[in-house]
Amino acid sequence: METERFKGYMLVTDMDGTLLNSSKTISPENLEAIQRFVAQGGLFTLATGRITSSAKRFADQLPINAPAILYNGAVIHDYAKGVDVWQRTLDVSIRPTLSRIMAQFPELGVEIYCGSEPYFIRENATTDHHRRSESFNRPKSEGFDHLNEPWFKVLLAWESDLLDEVEAYTTQSQDEGMLWVRSEGRYLEMIPAEASKGHALEHLMELMGVEQLNCIAMGDHLNDLEMIRRAGVGIAVANAHATLITASNRSCCHHDEHAVADVIHWLERER
Repeated sequence: METERFKGYMLVTDMDGTLLNSSKTISPENLEAIQRFVAQGGLFTLATGRITSSAKRFADQLPINAPAILYNGAVIHDYAKGVDVWQRTLDVSIRPTLSRIMAQFPELGVEIYCGSEPYFIRENATTDHHRRSESFNRPKSEGFDHLNEPWFKVLLAWESDLLDEVEAYTTQSQDEGMLWVRSEGRYLEMIPAEASKGHALEHLMELMGVEQLNCIAMGDHLNDLEMIRRAGVGIAVANAHATLITASNRSCCHHDEHAVADVIHWLERER
């Protein structure tokens, strides 16, 4: 095996719907291919909307050798050192916007991400499912005025068709201090301006000394769009949102068919 075959290359993958299969696990095929890519000199890491602790249980299974993009781009975290190396936070000026949205949609679920776990400000069936799937333990919080720690993001959760109405409403009140991203059908997220996965990827390339041409990024949903656009090679999995497929340079197989392994096989053929 050529140990320097992928020196100078970096592969960055989204997790849910891309690296992880429908069972929310890393397939042996993906793991073996990633190990092979890293053994040949490549840099490998994650780019996810998940928080540090949620992504860690997967990061611990992988030969990650570059800092990971978390919170949909608000944080870059070095798991090897256990420290954040870059972050962006929401300005307090966005709080009236959140209050207006909550008043307009009384059944909308709201999670605020600051500290070690999200604060559940308003709950519904979607936030209940999210809490159980991620094993979050914080009880419901009464309001958010007492949350003085920096906010990394706000997650709005509801059924997909109902959340479409919320998303349409948010376009009426754009705030320069933040961005809206749809991370999946049931989640709409408020993140800091200049803190998309794309912004974070640009910083990560600079941090790791990787040329844009040699950066490969994979994803499946609209929160991956800026990352796909700013990578040298942006790849959409077969199950990706149509907008992502249109914006990508390449496509690969479905996330249930070992998509990361498929991309690494392609890279090995090209190199």
